[in-house]
Amino acid sequence: MLDQPLYYSQILDHLGLVAGMFEELGSGEVLDQATQHDPAMRDLTVGEAVKAMVLNGLGFINHALSLVPRFFHNKPTAQLIAPRVAPAPLNDDALGRALETLSTYGVTELYSLIAVRAAQRLGLAPTFVHLDTPSFHVDGRYNSDKAPDEQVVHIPRGSSRDHRPDLHQVMLELMVEHQAGMPVLMQPRSGNSSDGQESGLVVKEHLAHLQTTYGTTYLVADSAL
Repeated sequence: MLDQPLYYSQILDHLGLVAGMFEELGSGEVLDQATQHDPAMRDLTVGEAVKAMVLNGLGFINHALSLVPRFFHNKPTAQLIAPRVAPAPLNDDALGRALETLSTYGVTELYSLIAVRAAQRLGLAPTFVHLDTPSFHVDGRYNSDKAPDEQVVHIPRGSSRDHRPDLHQVMLELMVEHQAGMPVLMQPRSGNSSDGQESGLVVKEHLAHLQTTYGTTYLVADSAL
């Protein structure tokens, strides 16, 4: 049986490392600048809420958002998240409002901003960017029987790379820089998307941004492009 004080200490070490990385890469700062936090509207900033959910995901990911305060009740939130943050404000209302804000702004656009800051902090210069569209099969009931919606990722049954046509699948447009393999752009796509068409769209939509932001000169992709 694990020694409880030692186990708790290991958990805090892991949480501290992730919290430190979150701060070092400037992720929370980017989120707060982009979403223009208004203290009159909410006590918890979007960056703080996302940081809490990232830490929560290390060991409590299959639980409802309403249980997040329970995860943090015996942990030093003032050190892990922000000096003024206690466990109680990390409730499902505050986290839900943060998620709505992220959705309204656009998660792909926000991720791109976070990736830019991280690349700058790490001294990466993504001259070469690799593009691919991996597919993933998922279990459960999804929207495969409904007509595709332009604003919603459609998750139909399909012949995924896992060779499981009986399962639902979703695709991911993924661009990574060549030095560390860090994703600089991620965008979910419907599971029945065409590699060729979607690759062309993502290049048209984002390549100018990559050139301006990162100085990207070369795009490497497979024959689907």
